[in-house]
Amino acid sequence: MKKTEHLKYRLALTVIICLAFMSVSFGQSKGEIINGSYFIAFGRFPDSREFREWEQGGSYTIDQMVNFHRGHISRNTQERTATITRAYMDAFGWDPSANDISYWSSRNSTYAEVFNAQMSNLKSNTKSKTLVIQQSYYRAFNQLPSAAQLQYWMNQPTYSFAQLVAFHTTWKNQGRNSTAVTGIQNKLNQNGISTFSLSAQGAAAVIAAGGANVIAAGGGNVIAAGGANVIAAGGAN
Repeated sequence: MKKTEHLKYRLALTVIICLAFMSVSFGQSKGEIINGSYFIAFGRFPDSREFREWEQGGSYTIDQMVNFHRGHISRNTQERTATITRAYMDAFGWDPSANDISYWSSRNSTYAEVFNAQMSNLKSNTKSKTLVIQQSYYRAFNQLPSAAQLQYWMNQPTYSFAQLVAFHTTWKNQGRNSTAVTGIQNKLNQNGISTFSLSAQGAAAVIAAGGANVIAAGGGNVIAAGGANVIAAGGAN
């Protein structure tokens, strides 16, 4: 495992999808399907060119589009490596090792698959959970948590690095340096965290395709890694 200092090297932009609850009578828009499929496959949203090309193309479900994206992951080494890196950064706050990248590259896994696996590992590893909490405090406050703060978060359910930073940033923006489980502030754009809204139905489809580990407890927030500023190599897939 890498130490807290590694956090200074590379932090991918993290996106928290904050659900805007709407009537179930509204179906998913094509835009939500495109954005949702990119989130599940790559841990990022499409750039404007990618979005435009899919919007002008045929109509597909999120699952169908994720399968298209999986083909791109299998063919494009740069995209595959970036996807794995986003999943590790979002779960832990540090980059994967060369062995990690090799392992997941051989499986052509999506972001959601890699992230879900890392969250399962995190839930069973006390040392890693401690390091992730420390990483998150360092990212939000530029310091390690106190013994009491560390113990508080160790006693909570296991959260990803991205979600912890979102919690901390929400409290920090209220002028607090002590944090707790809370609703995550909407429209965040700090500490490598930003927010993006989907309808409740659109988000439900993302959750169904990505698994329960991407759901933030207690508020319907869905965690994504990577960043909308990352452009897929080699054109739209």
